[in-house]
Amino acid sequence: MSLAAEPLLSLVVTVTSEQRVESVLRNIVQGLASQPGVALTRIWLLPSADRSPEPTEYLRLVASAGTPVDSPREDWSFLQGHFSRLPLNVGKVGQVAANRNPILIKDLVPQNDWILRSEWAKREGIRSFAGHPLMFRDNLLGVIGVFSREPLTEQEFTWLGLFANQAAVGIANARAFEEVDRLRCQLEGERDYLQEQVAERKQAEEALRQAQADLAHANRVSSLGELTASLAHEVKQPIAATISNADTCLLWLSRGQPDLEKARAAASRIAQDGRRAVEIVDRVRLLFQKGTLQRELVDLNETIREMMLLLRSEATKFAVLVRTELAADLPKVMGDRVQLQQVLMNLMMNSIDAMKDVDGTRELTVKSERGEDGQVLISIRDTGVGLPPQQVDKIFNAFFTTKTHGTGMGLRISRSIVESHGGCLWAGDNSPCGATFHFTLPTTVAAHI
Repeated sequence: MSLAAEPLLSLVVTVTSEQRVESVLRNIVQGLASQPGVALTRIWLLPSADRSPEPTEYLRLVASAGTPVDSPREDWSFLQGHFSRLPLNVGKVGQVAANRNPILIKDLVPQNDWILRSEWAKREGIRSFAGHPLMFRDNLLGVIGVFSREPLTEQEFTWLGLFANQAAVGIANARAFEEVDRLRCQLEGERDYLQEQVAERKQAEEALRQAQADLAHANRVSSLGELTASLAHEVKQPIAATISNADTCLLWLSRGQPDLEKARAAASRIAQDGRRAVEIVDRVRLLFQKGTLQRELVDLNETIREMMLLLRSEATKFAVLVRTELAADLPKVMGDRVQLQQVLMNLMMNSIDAMKDVDGTRELTVKSERGEDGQVLISIRDTGVGLPPQQVDKIFNAFFTTKTHGTGMGLRISRSIVESHGGCLWAGDNSPCGATFHFTLPTTVAAHI
């Protein structure tokens, strides 16, 4: 036998460059088996180190390569049979594992009593055996055994030991690469699962948003249904004024000498009344519409004035004095105009409803001002019956209502809308009577829907 350092060094490079355990084991046994004089090379690993359910007191054959001479039909890469599982401390291979010390038998002839198939060794001309423990960081991985047809020298035995050390490094590295690959696959699987969960959650959130939008729309339609008579009266006023101004215009034109200046003024009033009627109709139609949310810069002072226009007849019907305290420098907010109109309509209608049966002053005050942290603060204050005793914390709950024919959804929907715009809605009692509802909206941060 002529094991040399150069071929073993080349084999080390091949072994340590592999990233698959199976490839590392195959290269080790095939590389050594191809050396001159080597008949058979085998590797046994501890099952626990190989992630096997077998008990750790056994070594398991995991790789084998060799070239039979007098047994051409035998497959020396076969991993089953008598040598597939070796108990520790049994035989020379078991002793190498148990003691973690290499063994060199230069001449097997006088010691072949430990070989289970002594006739095989004699037939194949096996003369020497070298067994080395595969150690990595003081941990035993297994045993490598080399059967040679030529006597092994001490130098060759030493080189085999050095190679065994590097082979153990190659096995450990390949296992590490496989573990990393396994974890990567596991993480990719978990990532895909999380992505599916996120997608499903987004779909659920979208469905919830759509349900909330549908509910808010139904609430608007219901509220506008209650205001039908008031809205009809509100639209009738500019129409009646238009007719009156048209008659006046015709009167000035039908005179013997038409008064064009007064007719022009009457015509101008007709145009103003027409625009007023159109604005009222447009605002009502907007509140009836059902569509996707439209985020834009909204002037809350203008929105308050629009709601006062729509609710003016309702307030007049119940002798409610409506006044405003609007900050002149109020910044705009980013939001859905229709939804913010709905919040104001719900809160103002609740205040008017709370004052229907109150004796004394009935006053509704809508105030806008700059709040803290760059927010806009809107307050709706009334002199009504106040909040229900012992139930203040329930008024924003779904289906809770103190009205005879109420749905209990107006305040719940209003709070949801405000919170979806990044704000807060709360309420408190007034002294000596009534209640005040406050809500804030951010001016610089777009709301999260």
